[in-house]
Amino acid sequence: MPGCEQHKQRITVKPKQTSLDSSVNTIVAEALTSRRPFLKWPPGGPNVSIMLGTHKIIVDEWAEVWDLLRPYADASFWQLPDLDPANIYVIGRVLLKEHWQTVTEWATQHPGRIIFSNPAEGSETIKLQLQRLRITEHVQDGRIGLLTSGDLEPGLCYCKTDCYFSNIVEYTENIMAHESVHAMRHKTRKPYSFLMLNGRLRPHRKAMIDALRERDLLDQALWTNLNAHVEMAFTSGLVTAQTEPIRLLPAQYEIERARPNMTTAPEHVFAKHHLFGNTWGDAIVNPEAYVDTYFSVVTETIYDYPYTFRTEKIWKPMIMEHPFVVAANAGYYRDLHQAGFRTFGHLIDESFDSIADPQQRLDRVVDTVADICYNGLESFMAASRDICKYNYQHLREYNREQRAQLPQQLLSYINESL
Repeated sequence: MPGCEQHKQRITVKPKQTSLDSSVNTIVAEALTSRRPFLKWPPGGPNVSIMLGTHKIIVDEWAEVWDLLRPYADASFWQLPDLDPANIYVIGRVLLKEHWQTVTEWATQHPGRIIFSNPAEGSETIKLQLQRLRITEHVQDGRIGLLTSGDLEPGLCYCKTDCYFSNIVEYTENIMAHESVHAMRHKTRKPYSFLMLNGRLRPHRKAMIDALRERDLLDQALWTNLNAHVEMAFTSGLVTAQTEPIRLLPAQYEIERARPNMTTAPEHVFAKHHLFGNTWGDAIVNPEAYVDTYFSVVTETIYDYPYTFRTEKIWKPMIMEHPFVVAANAGYYRDLHQAGFRTFGHLIDESFDSIADPQQRLDRVVDTVADICYNGLESFMAASRDICKYNYQHLREYNREQRAQLPQQLLSYINESL
């Protein structure tokens, strides 16, 4: 933006919350009982020496990035304040949806002063959310900025962060789960070949389930499916049946908070919310599921859309130092390598990552899974040990870097893109 100077000083982020118990629900409950609708810091934010340049940054406390931006914000809100064109507002989904007309009309009059923040979505999922919120055109023409996870096609101006999902490595529950890595490595006779956790039944997940079943591989798996009907909102070149019975984990492999809800889980609708309530339960690792399997088959959120979105699904096996095969978009492995992570191409065929055709890519993924299952589960797990250990260590470092870099990334985005 004209007249804005980019701040060069090193940024230090305050210690972060490390337990899922401080969920969005907890934050909201606290806000409703103890926070003022609008909290103004002294001039220059709570820390003048490291504020976001010369901009006045006003941050929605409902937004997922609030804890990271709090040290640098000039003010915060949890009810929409009177909007001032001298400020830049970072606003989350809840308030944007509630005040859509006010926000969009104001953004049209003052383009670039509203940034919609939702790092819980990315890549194709954020595009779908922009459509649902009716702000796609506002983002495309720059009236509303965008802070999100994952990659998008050229032509969309956005600020990308990877810190929302990677931060599950620091959850207290997952740090404790990592202590079972030794037991996982030394249990040589495991009841299952691989772990495959499916939440929403997207087309590529249904296709994977069917292909593994046809190859007699599914009976060897510890696997889930939490939705009975295929969700067709996503781009897909795969032709599949539209239904699959809901399948839960055996109780000993589910996280403790979900076990009381398993016997009453619905049979024909999405079971995730029933299991976990309004919490991010699928971000928590039960180590027993990894101790009793040799590797993970990760069915990522994005498959056909050719831009990567890394979610908790890839970070969970890394936390447990569990080798993996990922069914995702073409280029997912390439992007994972560019982020500093390592995979197992010297041990297994990972050439599927370069196959653009979705069906051919899926077939090759299944071939790789079959090769591991039939030609050396124990040897694959043993040979992958050093890479898995490296990935866990790198994930912790990567998460710290991503969180520390977010304020400067946002400032650069404001200065250069809006």
